[in-house]
Parts: sequence; structure tokens; C-alpha cells
Amino acid sequence: MIRATLITFAFLAGSLPVSAAGDVAPEIHELCISAADYRGCIEAQAGTPEYLGNKCPSNHAYVGGGKCQRVYCDWVGLGGGHHEPLVAGKSTWRCGNNYNFWEDELQVGILRLGATVDIEQTDDCPSVAPKKGWNSSCEHAANNWRAVEAEAKRPKCSDKLAPFDCNWRAYLDANPSTKAWAEANPAMAEQERIKLIADPLK
Repeated sequence: MIRATLITFAFLAGSLPVSAAGDVAPEIHELCISAADYRGCIEAQAGTPEYLGNKCPSNHAYVGGGKCQRVYCDWVGLGGGHHEPLVAGKSTWRCGNNYNFWEDELQVGILRLGATVDIEQTDDCPSVAPKKGWNSSCEHAANNWRAVEAEAKRPKCSDKLAPFDCNWRAYLDANPSTKAWAEANPAMAEQERIKLIADPLK
């Protein structure tokens, strides 16, 4: 059993980038060795950017870090400036031309960024941050994004393990009698673990 585990770890570690495979701490390896997706578990421990929202208020563009900035038009004389690069050519940001009667000249609308506000959350868009310069994640969402999110959130294990986020160890800790049986019968327990962590829809 130990030999098989080591062989499996060596194979999986070999599929990781060299730096990642060599940097897997023992406690992280111990945490992830029973996961169905070892590599995914290892990568998850490195941390991911915090999800803060998926939609900016109207007339605001996402600029990163959970912040949005107001997009507005500034009218200048011909050759008087360029659009803000972060929003130029993105979303629905547009500025038309304007004739200034006081100056008796045609002015060109230039996209500018103004005040900063926090990003918001809506169930009408995918649960990911918008791309920078866009208003919401809806603007670059696939048509089937709802189905994709539902599949991602579906437990990929048996009903017994689902309440424990498909974690075999957490399941054992919550069921002392089963844990005692598993410790007394490691071979049988491993077969039960494999059966319970298997995706019931595959």
C-alpha cells in the first residue's frame, strides 16, 4: 500500500512543474494525497485571488482588485488627446463628437476614468471578476455559463462525503466508529474511500 502510494505521488508530482513538485510541503502533500485531483489540490493551496464581485455599477469599468472606475467623456479639440487605454475598444464605452458653439470648433470625445468604487455582485453574471476595462463578467461569458457553474459546484463524490466537501478524512473524523474500523482494516477502508470519492455521474 505504501509503495503504491509513493508510486502514485511520484507520477502525479512528475506532472507538476519542476518548481512546484519540489516545493510541495509534507503537510500539503498529506492534505492532498487523498484528493481525487492531487494537482488541483496542490495548486489550490498556493492561493487564488479573492473573488470580490462580478459587476461594476453603470458607467463604471473594472480596473482590478475589486475596484471599478467611472467612465466618462471629455471633449477636446481635434488632435487633443487619446482614449484611456484600459477602456478603449471595450464594452460599450463610446464618445461621440461634439460641436462647441462657444469655441466654434468640432470637438472629439475622449474616454476618461474618474472616481473609484467597489465592485458589486449579481446572480445574473458568472461568478468571476470582469476582465479589466469591462463592466461585468456577463460581457465575456459563454452561453452555457450557468450549466458550467452548476457542474463546478456539484459534489463529485457520494452523498456520504458531499457534506464534508468530499474529504474522506473529514468524514472519518465526524464518524468515530467508521474511523476506528478504517484504522483496523486499512485495505478495506482504502477500497471504501475509492468508492465514496468516485463521481456518481461518471
